[in-house]
Amino acid sequence: MRTSLRLVALLSLALAAPAVASEQYIGKIVSAAGADTTNGTTATPFRVPPATKLTLWCSASAFIAVDTLTASSATSGALPVTAQEKFPTSTGSAGSNPSITVSSQLSAVVRISGPAAVTCYVSVRLGNE
Repeated sequence: MRTSLRLVALLSLALAAPAVASEQYIGKIVSAAGADTTNGTTATPFRVPPATKLTLWCSASAFIAVDTLTASSATSGALPVTAQEKFPTSTGSAGSNPSITVSSQLSAVVRISGPAAVTCYVSVRLGNE
């Protein structure tokens, strides 16, 4: 009986363990006023893994589009974000969405544009949320 109670207690502790999550910065997209820029066309290109949860925040108001080859703008269906807003999004699975090649590796597409020069910082969300 004591063994069963200990097992139940250990099991309940394991199930009640807190979720572990973190953010890992992977790069920034720097875009001139009115330009449409991706993680592959920015000054320092970086890979965005497919099927990944992302968080973006931008230095100025911008339009953000993920997994599209269409320019990021107010008329393209891109989502508007304000300066310093944390924008959670995700990429689709490899092969099911448009992709680009960055440093000889397959990458998801993250696009930004804005009425003024803007820098958007991209982080991958890891773990359980």
